[in-house]
Amino acid sequence: MFLIRKRGAVAILLLCTVFISGCWDRKEINDVAFVIGLAIDKEKDNYRSSLQIALPGQSGSSGSEGGGGGTSGDKSWFMLSNTAKTLRGTSIESQKALSRELYYAHRRTMLIGEELARNGVAPMLDLFTRYPLNRFSALPIVTKGPAYKVLDTDAPIEKFPSEMVRELCFLNMRKPRSLKTFTDAILSEGVDPFLPVASTVDNVPGNWRDVKTNIKLDGLAIFKKDKLIGMIEKAPADALILAMGEANEPEIMVKAPRGKGDFFIKLNENNSSLHPHVENGKVSVTIELYAKGVLVDNESNYGDLRDQEIKNMNLALHQKIEDDIKEGIRLIQKQYPADILGVGRSIHQHLPKEWKKIRDRWNDIYPDVEVIVKPHIIIENVGVVNKPIGLPEGDIVHD
Repeated sequence: MFLIRKRGAVAILLLCTVFISGCWDRKEINDVAFVIGLAIDKEKDNYRSSLQIALPGQSGSSGSEGGGGGTSGDKSWFMLSNTAKTLRGTSIESQKALSRELYYAHRRTMLIGEELARNGVAPMLDLFTRYPLNRFSALPIVTKGPAYKVLDTDAPIEKFPSEMVRELCFLNMRKPRSLKTFTDAILSEGVDPFLPVASTVDNVPGNWRDVKTNIKLDGLAIFKKDKLIGMIEKAPADALILAMGEANEPEIMVKAPRGKGDFFIKLNENNSSLHPHVENGKVSVTIELYAKGVLVDNESNYGDLRDQEIKNMNLALHQKIEDDIKEGIRLIQKQYPADILGVGRSIHQHLPKEWKKIRDRWNDIYPDVEVIVKPHIIIENVGVVNKPIGLPEGDIVHD
């Protein structure tokens, strides 16, 4: 009896090996082209997709340069660009011109050209959300002008320009908008989508030697559903990101309460919350902002940072933040208008009965919503030197 059981167990083990007998669908690395970045543009009636493809054999070479888009030399990537009537057609055309199979699972950024964004990104999103190799965590970014020009910059500090864009997004926001959150915003009510804006810039003045093209973040792209309706500059964009509680350790320049000059406060652990109010059909929202502040630079002649002077600095900081956020919100309320902070969504979540009454009229109501900003910032560190360095006592202004 024991022998029969033993033979049965051996037979079951042998049968199991049939199901783990190897990688039947394996692909050799030499047969795969790893797409690490993508730029999509609209050229009249055609789409243009530009693929940034890694060259693994060049990635570890010393003195490698990331740029130019060529296939020669020791660059760690090259560009492949094609046009077609449909976005999927550009992928098919690209595959025809490549001896390796395109593999998109390593793509973590996708650059969207300004013209394509203004025409609508719904066809692009349908392809990206349907095809299983596309990561929902990939970061979409709108570019000023054609997207392929941003993807084809030198960006010498990183191996791949597409990765530089990604790192810039995470330096600017704690949680940059991913493909998933961007698509969710398009499909949700009470909130409008937005994306960061990237553009090209020279790393040194043009009359210097060895000028390289670089990438910088240049504000926010504002959408209504899937169409770009405008771009806002860096300063109001930073204020709006701060109002969302998603700024990554921002620094605020504040005019000294007395005397001449400015000081810089770095905000740590910042977060915010929206508190909507609806009364007699009138809508208002209070933005509560919390953070801890650190004095990182004092370029003024104000005080030696005694208790009362720190309190006055704190009041000046609160007023500066309140003014900046209100100015940013005024811009997106009156000029576009677009609810990228999700005021409507906060009403939907906190006051669902009121939201049912106003949801159909929200686009008309939103531009007139009263916004109240309440910063709660504590300056907890002013450094080891109290007095402004280099100023005689007679030039320092005290309270």
